[in-house]
Amino acid sequence: MICGYVITKNEENNIEACLDSLFKVAKNVVVVDSESIDATCEIARAKGATVFVNPFENYSLQRNVAISKVRELFNPEYIITLDADEVMTDEMIEDINSKVSSNELKKNDIFLMNRRVIFDSRSLKWGGFQRSWLPRLVKADLAVYENRQVNEHMEFNQSVTFGRLNGHLINKQTHSWEEYISKHNRYSTLESQARFYTKMNSGKKITLKEATKFPYLRRRWLRQNIWDYLPGRPALRFIQIYLVNLGILDGRAGFRRALFEAWQEMCTDLKFEELMSKGKSTDS
Repeated sequence: MICGYVITKNEENNIEACLDSLFKVAKNVVVVDSESIDATCEIARAKGATVFVNPFENYSLQRNVAISKVRELFNPEYIITLDADEVMTDEMIEDINSKVSSNELKKNDIFLMNRRVIFDSRSLKWGGFQRSWLPRLVKADLAVYENRQVNEHMEFNQSVTFGRLNGHLINKQTHSWEEYISKHNRYSTLESQARFYTKMNSGKKITLKEATKFPYLRRRWLRQNIWDYLPGRPALRFIQIYLVNLGILDGRAGFRRALFEAWQEMCTDLKFEELMSKGKSTDS
């Protein structure tokens, strides 16, 4: 049996489509909401989800709360999760249901979904966003997230097996520019805090062995061991996306996305420097 979960915060514009997608493969769905002030919880309940309200501390803790609720209530064999602004294509839904009916699902511990980003009304085919394999369908007893504020990952041992699902996970990112800008600003704050924690408290670093075993950890390894030590990262990030990874071929959307990524990189750097300065002042 597959059950699912979503974590939410003011997602009334997205949650209905997300839950419609999840319920096509999951028998039950839990929504853990971070004290939304819109109609997110009401919509989720109306769609048949079991809703819990839990004050937000960080993404890892919120996800782990959701996982524990799913296990406690439904005891599933596999757990599937989507972000509130994501839906699965019909091809992916059909592939999951086919694997369940044929018992093929049990051949692997974890199934990766290929995410397709819709930004500025365009499906990004370049810039490094066209191929991102994420572990979203996992054996229930393996599902646990590392303690990290943002860009969190599940913690797996080296013996787990992976499969890949057909179709795509569609991520629509720009319903509202104000909302998108606010989200980027919030993410840069959380990323700077995560970087600060790793720097000051010897937080978890991804090893080369882990990055080799788990493809979705390679970007984190590169950031922690190479990227964070390079000068001029905001400019380099723009060049990487727009020129090196050919984001220019995505037209206006590619240019805007490259600018947003560079801006977030700059905000993260500035906030990290501020945290380091305060940390040194506290120590002295």
